[in-house]
Amino acid sequence: MAAAPTFGAADNLSLGAGWEPQGSDGALAQTRASQGGSTGDIIAETVHNAIHSGSTRYIYTGAETAFAAAIEAATAWPGNVLNSLLITGLAIDYSPCAAGKRPVVTFTHRDGPSASLRQYKTVIVLPTYVAVAVSVPELLTVAGGDAEVVNAQWSIAAQFGEDFDKDGEFLAGAVYQGEETINLTFAGEPTSITSTGWQRTAGISATCPIRLNTGYGAGGGETFVRGVTLTEIE
Repeated sequence: MAAAPTFGAADNLSLGAGWEPQGSDGALAQTRASQGGSTGDIIAETVHNAIHSGSTRYIYTGAETAFAAAIEAATAWPGNVLNSLLITGLAIDYSPCAAGKRPVVTFTHRDGPSASLRQYKTVIVLPTYVAVAVSVPELLTVAGGDAEVVNAQWSIAAQFGEDFDKDGEFLAGAVYQGEETINLTFAGEPTSITSTGWQRTAGISATCPIRLNTGYGAGGGETFVRGVTLTEIE
């Protein structure tokens, strides 16, 4: 008889007390090399540079006022290595807060480097979840008008460059080009959004606004992006 499938979410990053894993995704990717012969047929082939990558989703179960501090204490910023996995991104989805639930924190990661060398960290204070006064935080300063935030997401991520050895296997690598992104979704159209230092890359169109003849104006989404300063790790 086949063994029963494993039940339960894996704590891939071993973040410790207060962090409850909700689920994870992972995949193996390898590069295939081949050589054709005189007749055009493959005469040699192999795979190399096996990469295990994925993401792990958590909720923080500690006190809501400790949420932002717990993010910092986890040291799971892009460029850090935790439990033999390089963190390449960190994202927070605040939409569950509208239902009185905790935000979902997703870390993306891959194997390769064995030690942390440099990292990208945000300089904003990440909002706590609010257990009593249920709401989705705005992340930026919003003059709502007839609009209300219905979803808010924040993320930070970095690219990853690597060198290979003579056998085509991972030799060394580093993160670079760190960026953070804020996505806000509205019901209705906000009067203004204060986004000094951020670049607005997508937004609600004033020329082609969303209008419905069977319901309320649907509003739309706003996206803001900015570069993040590299931090060296001693």
